[in-house]
Amino acid sequence: MTKAELRRIVLERRAALPEPLRRWYSERIAQWVLQHPWVQDARAVHVYCSVRGEVHTELLRQRLLEMGKRVAVPVVRGAQLLHAWVTLESTYRPGQWGIPEPEVPDEALQTAEQLGLTPQDVVLVPLVGYDRRLFRLGYGRGFYDGFLRSVPARRVGLAFSVQFVPEIPSEPHDVALDAVVTECGVLYPLEHAA
Repeated sequence: MTKAELRRIVLERRAALPEPLRRWYSERIAQWVLQHPWVQDARAVHVYCSVRGEVHTELLRQRLLEMGKRVAVPVVRGAQLLHAWVTLESTYRPGQWGIPEPEVPDEALQTAEQLGLTPQDVVLVPLVGYDRRLFRLGYGRGFYDGFLRSVPARRVGLAFSVQFVPEIPSEPHDVALDAVVTECGVLYPLEHAA
C-alpha cells in the first residue's frame, strides 16, 4: 500500500472519532506527556498547533508554560518551517492551511538551528499514522522531516490509537520517532530499521 493510500485510510479513521471522545483522549495524552520524565527534564518543548482532528495541544501548551518550560511552536512561511517562542499571553490566528500560528512579527521567527534545542529537549510531533517501529506518516509536505533531522531533541509523536498501522513504507531519509503517546500510554519502538 502506498503512503497516499495509507494516509487516506488513517485520516478517515481519525475523522470518525467523535469530537467529545477526541477531546477526552487529548486530555489523557496530555497527562501522559506532562508526566513523562523526558518532558519533566526538558528545558524547552516544541509543540505543534493542532488542526483538523489532530490530538489537541492547546491545553498541553498552557500546562507546559505553567511548568516553566520554554515553548516553541511552528510557523509556516511559504515553503519554510520556522518557529516562534510563545508565552501564556500569546494570541493565535489561522496561518497557512488554517493552522493556528502565534501573532508575532516575522523578525521574531527562528530557524531550527536558532532555536538551540538540545538532546534534553523534546519536540512533540503531529502525524497522520505511526507503525510498530515508530516511523511516522506525515501529511506529505515534508516540513517535519527536515526539522526532525536538524535538531537533536527527542522526537515524540502524539496520536490516537486508531492511527496505528502495522508498517509504513520507509525511505533512507525517514526519521523514526523516539516515542509515540496515545490515549493508552507511551509507546517505544519495537525494532529499528537497519
